[in-house]
Amino acid sequence: MGWKITFNKMSFNELKSKEFDRAISLFQGFDYSLSLRAAIEGNNPGRIFVDNIDSPRTAFALTVEGYLLAGDYEEPGILEALRLFWKEKIFTGEVFVNGDESLSLAVYPEAWENKLPILIPTHEVEKLSRYHYLCQEVKLDWRKNLPEGYTLRRVDREMLANSESFFSKPLQDWNPIRDMWFTEDDYLIKGISYCILHENRAVAWCSPDCVAGDQIDVGIYTDPAHRKRGLAAAVVAATVEGCFQHGYRKVGWHCNAENIASWKTAEKVGFERNREYAYYYLIYDLIDHLAELGWLSYKRGEYSKTAAYYEQVFSQRKENPDYYYHLAALAWAHLGNPDQALRYLQEAADRGWGHVEHTKEQEAFRGLLDTPQWAAILKCMEENSRKT
Repeated sequence: MGWKITFNKMSFNELKSKEFDRAISLFQGFDYSLSLRAAIEGNNPGRIFVDNIDSPRTAFALTVEGYLLAGDYEEPGILEALRLFWKEKIFTGEVFVNGDESLSLAVYPEAWENKLPILIPTHEVEKLSRYHYLCQEVKLDWRKNLPEGYTLRRVDREMLANSESFFSKPLQDWNPIRDMWFTEDDYLIKGISYCILHENRAVAWCSPDCVAGDQIDVGIYTDPAHRKRGLAAAVVAATVEGCFQHGYRKVGWHCNAENIASWKTAEKVGFERNREYAYYYLIYDLIDHLAELGWLSYKRGEYSKTAAYYEQVFSQRKENPDYYYHLAALAWAHLGNPDQALRYLQEAADRGWGHVEHTKEQEAFRGLLDTPQWAAILKCMEENSRKT
């Protein structure tokens, strides 16, 4: 059933899949988005909403690799209709593709950025830089780079049918196949996927995101306990090789610009940077979104902003994940406030934080080692670790 949100005479209507071509011209600025082409070709899920079915001026596409907004950004009626549509259908999680809790949005033209505070007045928008890579030749021999004790296997029907035996929960969560593909058969027949096994459990997985024409996009996840061993590059190289053997001529890769490990892995395999673009990330739950802004600020070394965001989180919600308090403690430690750092470390421990070694490794906590609270907090964390 298509959704229709009306503002006076303006409304956003959903195009049927056979009508997607009516909006193609508006999306010309997204030449890097294979997922849009994949939706238009019917290979992967996708939805498109427009202000006018017969003659669209503004279009909003939901694809498996993110959401795209294009067209007229000046018409007040369109902006208000779009604001209502997002508020009532997108931010409630009622209308979505590949995830109903957050939104990764790219816009064209860039002038849309100035309209986002109007469209999303409740949230502070975070702008992130992304890289798009393409590979047409594998430059890494994965056979020579596979460490002893690890084996390569193409993902098949048996593995998916017994996913709990082969894939840890983090790997399963990372790759929600049923959200990215119409069926598992589509995933297995159209996509090419390999994983690296250790003791018959997948520890690195390169998986297809979408396909269109002679191109396929892939992504990678490696178990943290098995990183820095060359597994990511090896499984990606094997997967890309398999894609070429299957008839694809180009393989795409998207990653955040700040994710240096990701794009260095791509370049090691033979991917070449095609372009840089931006997207805007929002979590629909406002408090969790504030926490995400705090995390992003922390990664940039903006510790005052990190602390400020988490203070907002804690003032608005009493029950939060333990790692929120641990990150707040780190921010306060960086700011030279041991009392606040210890306070939030204790909160993290009280709420179940048990990653003792991670806590001990943090340079920011060096100034807390001689305090009487430090040993007691670590003891509490160790007890949590034993329980889990």
